[in-house]
This record gives sequence, C-alpha cells and structure tokens, in this order.
Amino acid sequence: MQRQGRPISPSRDVRLMDEALIHGVGIASAVLVEAAAHGLADALEAWWGARPRPETLILCGPGNNGADGYALARHLHLRGWPVRARAVLPPRSADCLATHRVAEALGLLEPRAAPALVLDAILGTGQRAPLALPPLPAREVPWVAVDVATGVDADTGARIADVPAPVHALAVGRLKPWVFAAATPWSLVDIGLEWRPVPPAAVLVESRPWLPPLPTDAHKWRRGHVAVRAGSPEKTGAAVLACTGALRGGAGLVTLLIDRAAWGRLGALPPEVMVAEPGPSTGFDAWVVGPGLGRAADAEVLALWEGCAAPAVFDADALRALAGTASAHPRLLTPHAGEAAQLLGARWPEVEADRFAAAARLSRLGSTILKGACPVVSGSPLAVLPGGNPALGSGGSGDVLAGVCGALLANVAAGAGRALTREETDAVALAAAWLHQEAARGLPVGVTASEVADRVPGVRAG
Repeated sequence: MQRQGRPISPSRDVRLMDEALIHGVGIASAVLVEAAAHGLADALEAWWGARPRPETLILCGPGNNGADGYALARHLHLRGWPVRARAVLPPRSADCLATHRVAEALGLLEPRAAPALVLDAILGTGQRAPLALPPLPAREVPWVAVDVATGVDADTGARIADVPAPVHALAVGRLKPWVFAAATPWSLVDIGLEWRPVPPAAVLVESRPWLPPLPTDAHKWRRGHVAVRAGSPEKTGAAVLACTGALRGGAGLVTLLIDRAAWGRLGALPPEVMVAEPGPSTGFDAWVVGPGLGRAADAEVLALWEGCAAPAVFDADALRALAGTASAHPRLLTPHAGEAAQLLGARWPEVEADRFAAAARLSRLGSTILKGACPVVSGSPLAVLPGGNPALGSGGSGDVLAGVCGALLANVAAGAGRALTREETDAVALAAAWLHQEAARGLPVGVTASEVADRVPGVRAG
C-alpha cells in the first residue's frame, strides 16, 4: 500500500535539493535560474492559452525569487510578450543582481502604467515573519505567483502580509504546502531537483489509489456489516445520509442504531437499511459514529471509542465527545477545521494556518481525514487530494463521507477476519476521501449530498 503521488515538500527540503545540484554536481546557480525562467515561461504560456497576450508586469524582490522574475521577463520578451519588470525591493543576491542588470540592459525595467496581468516574484520560500512591503500596484488585475505567493508562508499557507491572492501558482522544482491551503490552481516547473530527491513530507494523489478489492462472488457478509450510530429526533437527515454513504460505498449490510423516538422521522431512509435501537457493540464489521447524534450520547460515544473492538469512524458530534486520548482499536476520524481545533485544544484559524501539521497531530489519535478545500489524509507520507470541489461545500457532505469510510472499513475487516493494522486504516481513509472527491468532480454548486453519494458506485467501479 505504498503511497504514490506528486511530491510536496517544505522549503527546507527544496533548498537541500537545490544545494545538492549546485555543490554536489557543480551546476552553477545561474544555470538553475535560467532553467527556471525558461520553464516558467512555458508554464505561463500553457496556462494563458490562446488568449491575446496581456500587458504583463513582473514584480521582483531582492533574492532568488526576484532573480527568476527578471530572467522570466527576458524570456517572455523574447517570445513577444509585452512585459516589464519592477524592483519592489532592491536586488541583493548575486543571481538577482545579475539578472537585474540583464533586464536593465534590454530596457525591460520601465514599468507600464496599466498592466493586465501581474506576476509576483517578490519573495519566495524564506518568508516567515509578518512582512512590511512598499505599496504594490495593480491590485485589481489577476496575480500569478512565481513559486510562492508573497505574503504567504510557503510551508503552511498562513497569511503574513496583505498581498493579493494569486489566481494561479507557477511552482518551481517541487510543490510546496501553501498551494493547498486555499486550493490554489498550479503548474509545476521541473528544473532537475529530482536528481537527488529528498523524501517528501506529503504526496499529492492525482490518480486512483488503492481501493479494497472484492472478489466477484462476494456476498453481503463478505462485503461487511456496518453499524451506523447516528441521528437524533431533530437530525434524522444526517443518519439517513451516513447510511446512504455506507450503502453507496459498498457495504453488504447497513444497520442504523437510533433511538426509537426518531423512527417515525426516517421517511427518506433507503429501504435496504435495517433499523434498531442502540445496543451491544458486537456483531458488526465496522461502525460509523456521530453524524447528527447530538451531545446527549457523549457517554455512549466514549464507551464505543474505548471498548468497541471493530474498526470505527468517528465524525461530527462524536468528535466533540472525545477526550483527546488514543483508542487501542482501529479508529478513523473525519474532522473539519473546527472539530480538529477542539480535539487539538486550539482555535480553528490555527488549524487552517498549518493544515499539514494539524493532520499530523490528529493522526496520533487515529487515521484521519482533515476535511477542507484540499483534504489531508494521515499516513506516511501524508496524502493530499487536489480538492477544489465547491459542490462538496453543502450540508450532509461529511455525513456521506463518514458512511463511505465505514463501508470500506467493513469491506477490509470482513475479508481479513482480524483486527486491522494502522496502515490499513490509513489506506481506507485515503480511498474513501478519494472516492468522495471524485464523485463530486465536475458537479455544479447546488447538487445535494445525496446526489454525490449516488455517483460513488460508478467511481469505485471505474
């Protein structure tokens, strides 16, 4: 179950790879600047497409990011782009000074008054503390980041200055975590860093990951029996959606455990779902606990967390009942930022400011899907999904995901006949998150969580 995907690395690791080329192989840094500028020009042209080339202003900083910007101005100029470069901060590094001199000799430093596109090459991977920058022009036109957006921490995505958010990023060498904080569209420019790669902190999973295999003659017991402990008289819809997610995810049997007072409000429940009152935790291959459950069942949730031997998904209200201690049994958590913050004793902006670190901390409790624009999934390395699915930003979407997680856990547990390993629950988390994302891919805003669930079987079969 080794994870495959495009590497995502913090700036420290990218610098190590850069230094391996310069000092280990002997490639001059100026050569890497030229390789980056050529690749950036290619990537920009590919992203811009057949539209008329816009009046372009490249804002350059004092270091290597600025060096790439000045060199990019020359490459675009040679390709016929109407482009000028501006020194937002005076050049300081050797490469920046050199490329600035070349741009000046070519007459590319006279800024144009009204650019239609701004390329941000002001500051790169070294940004950490809050920044004070001179006034920046052209805030009303699209900005494109050269490697890292100015005013954003490359390793976390945290905002550290008031700079326009980019509509696109031209990443150099390797993707950095910041582009996934807000699902920024990106292009990647290869400059040969993978000659001596550093293991990534995370991988971007763009293709089908491992999914639980099922034999062609699998019967309902082989596919597994999922118990869904969810819903309350006021929130039966969450229970219905979790059960729907479990059915669509491939569970052989689904039983909803809900207080009898809510039974009369389950009119939308699929007829394939059995209904019972809450009882013993044995007899099921996997559990889904929490959607719409309310806080009155906190004691029951804790008992299931600590004592239920079957693998279990904890979502929504169940997450708020946990005490922050790990269970001895296979567990999968599906928090959004607010729920993650409560589990970590933090505030939700702190979670959003460093989603990779938050996911790593949550994984101490169990396998984790940290929901958001680009979901982050526990494992070694972390897995990130492309995301960018606004159709999933509606009520009930997380309930469906929890049900899909339960179905895949049941598939694996029923086939294994033993306790699942942590590697297996991490793999299930990634598989479920990927299925959920792909089921919503391309759907317009306004589709319902049920409609997304209905697409899961087709995605899994594909």
